[in-house]
Amino acid sequence: MKQIVLAILLIAVSIAGMSQGINSKAIEINNSDSDKYTTIETTKIKIILPDGFTRKNATTYEHTLAESYISVQPLDGDVNRNFYTFDKKTMFQAGIVVMKETFFKINGFEAMMIDGDQYINEKEFAVSILLIGNCTQTYLIMGSTPKPIQNNLNIEITTSLLSVIFDPNMETTQTSSAFSYKVNLEGTGLIECTPMGTTRTFSDDGNLPSKTDEMTTLTIHEVRSAHQLNETQKKEISSHMINLYPLVWDKNSDLTPKKYSTGKLSGYEIHASGVNKLMKTEFIYQLVLFANGRYYLLTGISYGNENKWLEAFRKLANSIDY
Repeated sequence: MKQIVLAILLIAVSIAGMSQGINSKAIEINNSDSDKYTTIETTKIKIILPDGFTRKNATTYEHTLAESYISVQPLDGDVNRNFYTFDKKTMFQAGIVVMKETFFKINGFEAMMIDGDQYINEKEFAVSILLIGNCTQTYLIMGSTPKPIQNNLNIEITTSLLSVIFDPNMETTQTSSAFSYKVNLEGTGLIECTPMGTTRTFSDDGNLPSKTDEMTTLTIHEVRSAHQLNETQKKEISSHMINLYPLVWDKNSDLTPKKYSTGKLSGYEIHASGVNKLMKTEFIYQLVLFANGRYYLLTGISYGNENKWLEAFRKLANSIDY
């Protein structure tokens, strides 16, 4: 790990430089409220949704036939610091390869658009993420659609994100949970971070990425399945996902999917260790749990004690209640 003092200095310089750069090269957009706008419940955000998108929950809208969604999540703190946090490395850890970053000033508020690609279940998705806010609060708006793009839906999603109206004085309403399942973190040593779209992330200190020496995180990504999967297909999904990791696996590692049951859900588990490009050993945990019409992909990463975090990851997985 980098020395703490040096890291703090580099972050401070980077944030200051980024803030100055944004002011000089940001694209200005002015949006006016109208009856075309949808207010995203529990947030201070309004956007114009593309045709065909319907409410899934308080903060997520989806186009079921197109397997596409738009989701809004709050983030803690200053928007400029969050620009720095969501760098290419962090996005890669979340499974997103960043292709482009663009800065905006929307209704006077600083914003950054991240465009990238994400691979889920052997499918490639176009992903757009907009960060917008002020010195005390930030919102992450994320849109995703499968590639190859049909009917320019990725352009429609990008246009929707850029239609945003952020009003820090807007009153928010509280509704039910944004996710279709619950988890119990008691005894796991994990703290939930701010979600990204349909992905929930937990880390050993509540930060993403984790700031501890062990840098332990676990993500749960919920995937809708258009058809019933047989056992061979379920195993193939598990094998495909674990082989995407850019690691040199330990010679004793077994990447064969093993049957796993939580009591309510069943699927396949793999856990193994490997060396990354920085020559550091990572412990990787993967569990795919299948339900009717969907499955949950759990991915754990740690530089700490393998047995300790294997037990913690399993404890959280066993608590999933949908």
